[in-house]
Amino acid sequence: MGTGSSSYRPKAIYLDIDGRIQKVVFSKYCNSSDIMDLFCIATGLPRNTTISLLTTDDAMVSIDPTMPANSERTPYKVRPVAIKQLSEKEELIQSVLTQVAEQFSRAFKINELKAEVAHHLAVLEKRVELEGLKVVEVEKCKSDIKKMRDELAARSNRTSCPCKYSFLDNSKKLTSRRDVPAYPKYLLSPETVDALRKPTFDVWLWEPNEMLSCLEHMYHDLGLVRDFGINPITLKRWLLCVHDNYRNNPFHNFRHCFCVTQMMYSMTWLCGLQEKFSQMDILILMTAAICHDLDHPGYNNTYQINARTELAIRYNDISPLENHHCAVAFQILSQPECNIFSSVPAEGFKQIRQGVITLILATDMARHAEIMDSFKEKMENFDYSNEEHMTLRTSSVLWGPSTLHPLGFFSSSVKPLPPGNTVCLHFLRILDIKKTLLSFAVYSLYDKTSVCSRDFPTTEAPPGKILTLGGAGMPRLPPAAGSMSLWGAGGNNAGFPSASITRPPSLPASDGESRRTALWDVSRVAQLIPDLFFQLKMILIKCCDISNEVRPMEVAEPWVDCLLEEYFMQSDREKSEGLPVAPFMDRDKVTKATAQTGFISFVLIPMFETVTKLFPAVGELMLQPLWESRDRYEELKQMDAMKEQKAESLTPESTASREKSRDGGKREADHA
Repeated sequence: MGTGSSSYRPKAIYLDIDGRIQKVVFSKYCNSSDIMDLFCIATGLPRNTTISLLTTDDAMVSIDPTMPANSERTPYKVRPVAIKQLSEKEELIQSVLTQVAEQFSRAFKINELKAEVAHHLAVLEKRVELEGLKVVEVEKCKSDIKKMRDELAARSNRTSCPCKYSFLDNSKKLTSRRDVPAYPKYLLSPETVDALRKPTFDVWLWEPNEMLSCLEHMYHDLGLVRDFGINPITLKRWLLCVHDNYRNNPFHNFRHCFCVTQMMYSMTWLCGLQEKFSQMDILILMTAAICHDLDHPGYNNTYQINARTELAIRYNDISPLENHHCAVAFQILSQPECNIFSSVPAEGFKQIRQGVITLILATDMARHAEIMDSFKEKMENFDYSNEEHMTLRTSSVLWGPSTLHPLGFFSSSVKPLPPGNTVCLHFLRILDIKKTLLSFAVYSLYDKTSVCSRDFPTTEAPPGKILTLGGAGMPRLPPAAGSMSLWGAGGNNAGFPSASITRPPSLPASDGESRRTALWDVSRVAQLIPDLFFQLKMILIKCCDISNEVRPMEVAEPWVDCLLEEYFMQSDREKSEGLPVAPFMDRDKVTKATAQTGFISFVLIPMFETVTKLFPAVGELMLQPLWESRDRYEELKQMDAMKEQKAESLTPESTASREKSRDGGKREADHA
């Protein structure tokens, strides 16, 4: 049974105020004066007014906490009796007391106000989260409408100024939205995650927000977020800003960006690139793929140069679009809210910047022959039967007594080695091809622990000194039986003469490895491997950039229509401006079959055949679809030719020619 206080309910009184029913609730702790003031406020009378309450039969009711309750059907009538006149002193005291009461009320309710404000903020954040994307889409639509109007105005009235495109179409695009969430987080199903790793992935099934989530997943799945300390929120902001800086072109749009990046991601898994390249290389490949066509205006380099646009003038006619893509990419990254490389050291960022620029510039098709010839030249010296060449990595082992301390140019804070211990110089990766920056570590083969590690350019160490640990005097002695172990080997020996590398005749396998190290010319491969890596990365992004025909026909064919639409838009503009028109862009001269047959036969197939020599898995999943696509377009080309011949045979000119020929034959027969 509850106590009286716990079961007490406030009393409700119903008042009839000029025909309107007003409910007044008060507790038993209110005195008569408080209840009187409450009734005055309810009726709209001054608080110092004396009132009386009457029942329906005009009986007066006392105003106190014990007054009888009523209902809406039996409300009390309110009758003002008199207004109590306060003296000037009383009014002043009343005013002061009121102000003091208000101040106390505010002071004691500050926590309640904070809670209320926090609640309102949470509600607003929720609304922003739900409505933010709508705002983004509306702004994007407005921007697209403005571009279309500007485009129509430019077509109808060409100005004399050759600078049609500003450096950035809309500078506001680069400003990240702090108050708008990037995009909702989608939970990718296991089927989607698996399909995302394959070149058969259908890129047409996904909305922009879903594509952004897929790109975010790729960076997490490849370990780039973990290895380079990328803030996940910054990654989302960066991806959204990249999305906003792709124009709504028929072909060179954000979906094309996603298509190229997804193909790079699938090739990373298909070819095992993470076993061949460093994580820095993978980061550069993925980032370059995402940024490779940023702010593409829909008109190619030929148009930019012939029309003398601002981009062509800015970049001296040298790959103006690709240079512009790079500039926009790093202008986005210069925004602190979008800088996914904020945790990368300055030297590392310099390598990333140089790598991304190199790869984006390689997507200029005007350089296709140059890049392919250079790559094929490097491939001529590549031994496909050599396991070390095919795995694209080398191993170096050091052995000797523990009299190596101090370790020369290494850090002085190194572990002491047990007597008679063996050490292994383990080359981890080539980070910068031009500077031949090596990252290596010295390991104790005795207990397999790291002794020390350091990154340095080979130019800092004289030849022949690296394997002797800075000239510490370690003799190159043959290993004792069973004392050598190839543990954790991998990387490259670039920059070292073969004379400075002493290797045993054979190395026993360890740590579950089944292969043995083959003997080969270290100095030759030391120069071959880095150059091949450098060229291979450019070939990879080129393959991904023009890889649509690798995909299934129902995915690839719509891209051809989009590309031709963009080509025809450019050729129409070139005709209207009196500029040269490329035949493969002229809607009056090119067809889908003729455009694709030559491109697949002379560009795609040779390039993917070369890559297949390094990565055999590419043959079945990428090269085979290209052959099938070429055959399909060849058949379509023949069908188009037959239709054209049939149409020509039905023209009036051909009919008149045939009739003339028949008349001539008849006259000759009559004459005979």
